[in-house]
Amino acid sequence: MPGGECQTDHHLVHSIANGVKQGCVLAPTLFTVFFSMMLQRATADLDDENGVYIRYRTDGSLFNLRQLKAHTKTLNHLVHELLYADDAALVAHTEVALQRLTSCFAEAAELFGLEVSLKKTEVLYQPAPQEVSHHPHITIGETELKSVQQFNYLGSIISSDGKIDAEIDNRLAKAYRAFGKLHKRVWRKKKSTKISVYRAVVLSALLYGSESWVIYPHHLRLLERFHQRCLRTILNIHWTDYVTNTSVLEQAAVTSIEAMLLRTQLSWAGHVSRMQDYRLPKIVLYGELATGCRKRGAPKRRYKDCLKQSLSLGHIDHHHWSTLASSREAWRQTHHL
Repeated sequence: MPGGECQTDHHLVHSIANGVKQGCVLAPTLFTVFFSMMLQRATADLDDENGVYIRYRTDGSLFNLRQLKAHTKTLNHLVHELLYADDAALVAHTEVALQRLTSCFAEAAELFGLEVSLKKTEVLYQPAPQEVSHHPHITIGETELKSVQQFNYLGSIISSDGKIDAEIDNRLAKAYRAFGKLHKRVWRKKKSTKISVYRAVVLSALLYGSESWVIYPHHLRLLERFHQRCLRTILNIHWTDYVTNTSVLEQAAVTSIEAMLLRTQLSWAGHVSRMQDYRLPKIVLYGELATGCRKRGAPKRRYKDCLKQSLSLGHIDHHHWSTLASSREAWRQTHHL
């Protein structure tokens, strides 16, 4: 039964999540076309202030952010919504703009025979640096939408502060649950497939969505601690045996969490770099918000910072990595060494 659920997140802006229920049965592809036409109708009468501008250029180095200050070679891309399958996220910089965008969305949904599920519709406000957080008041009809500090979008926790602490806790909880359910049936048995099961069931739950994580050392320590605890349980290694973490990884024939994250992020970065220049993921990777600035001192890490560190750990020149990544096979051999 296809259906559209629109949830929103947006850096430094107001965001809204809308749930849409469909009254009739349609094929998924047909509904995607139908939903896209509805969104096109919703944004047809909006001006440039009702959305988010991303300034970008793909003809230079990804890590040279000064090139985005140029006035002649940079491009601006206006984003009203973010689509993924039958999910959509509406984004805007101000509360007034978000209310206008939401009203147009609700009117277009009604025109196309769709119903906005107010129970699944949430508003997330992500304040700019040094800005006081507040709860925006966004309404659909006579109903005011719920304002939240975080919500679950596509299986990941989106937080108002842009950090992944809640997402790491969420991933650990799911991985612990998956590991615990197999304790009696798998881990206590003498089976040669235990590590394979651990990779397929537990690690996949732990590292879901890790391609886009902006990770810090304390996050890595939490993940590595869980990884070691699971492997020692599977291999029946006790703390009194005084076995090093490196030896545990060698016995299990698996790599550390840090190595797994390095491979997944490099693989995803190469995939995005091979996209066409008009694709939104590539625009976001090679760009930045057209308005706003980062505060002085030690600002938050960006995805570009993590990617540059991963390239350095993989002994890949960050000046020419995109050229190497243009060949899928060559890039796969590089980051799997």
